[in-house]
Amino acid sequence: MRRKVLYLIKANEDFYDLIRSVMPEDRYELLTLQDGSAEERRSLLAQAELVIVGGARMSGEDVDAAVNLRLVLHQGVGYHDTVATKNLMERQIRLAVTPQGTSEGVAEHTIMMMLAVGRRLAFCDSELRKGNWHSNTFRSTARQLFGSTVGIVGFGRIGKQVAKRLIGFNAKTIYTDIIEIEKDIEEELQASRVTLEVLLKESDFVTLHVPLTDATHHMIDKEALDMMKPGATLINCARGPVVSELALIDAMKNRRLGGAGLDVFETEPPPNPNPFADFENVVLTPHHAPGTRDTMMIKFREIFANADRFFSGDRMENEISLI
Repeated sequence: MRRKVLYLIKANEDFYDLIRSVMPEDRYELLTLQDGSAEERRSLLAQAELVIVGGARMSGEDVDAAVNLRLVLHQGVGYHDTVATKNLMERQIRLAVTPQGTSEGVAEHTIMMMLAVGRRLAFCDSELRKGNWHSNTFRSTARQLFGSTVGIVGFGRIGKQVAKRLIGFNAKTIYTDIIEIEKDIEEELQASRVTLEVLLKESDFVTLHVPLTDATHHMIDKEALDMMKPGATLINCARGPVVSELALIDAMKNRRLGGAGLDVFETEPPPNPNPFADFENVVLTPHHAPGTRDTMMIKFREIFANADRFFSGDRMENEISLI
């Protein structure tokens, strides 16, 4: 009998077909959200032994509705704000994350954001499509990545991949992290550890790569933004609430910052009209930094490999301890 797997994010059929293309169909049956209603969600949760989660939160009510649930697999790594871990722990339901592909995908997106904000790419592209020519408009304010100082806040898997890619730009890379990084890794990635205050004051680009926790909520607030180098660029491909959006909007209006690249927002989807939409030096993307076909194929192969390990009684990879 095939085990029922629920993908707990409403997507299109092309994406569901991508999942099925790597899913062992002799062992698993994929359940998918079609209308995304609460009733449909509860009905499918009640059938599933395995739930795959991502950016959309799996709440305590979801866990309670999943009466046959044995395993939750996160397609990324940011489970802190997307999974009701207390409810899983109470029912002894196991949880694992899937870092494969995330680090590389988010790192590429981060570099793209730095380049796109620095060159005002979104605005220039939009304007040119309207017939407006801005060949000389930003020559006094556009910034390049080459030779700049980049500060990485959070030097885990993703932060390290960003640093690796910065080497080719001849950038000076500094970072801050709560964990001490081995010297040989620092040397390999040509990165130096500093305090958050020093990082904010010295960086031309500040990029965030931390999980959302009580400690990181609004880590970048008015005080932090005021510390940043005038004209610096802020990139957030972590979690929206790591940044106080009200403080960031104020900093942008006051032209203290040179720009911002945002893949994540305090409320997702963000309100319409988006409060950042009118800034010509802001680039916005819909929380899809690791969301390429290549990354998704890697992830779902590993997700089903981990599911096989679990149901065969073997040790899973990247399991999260809920004790």
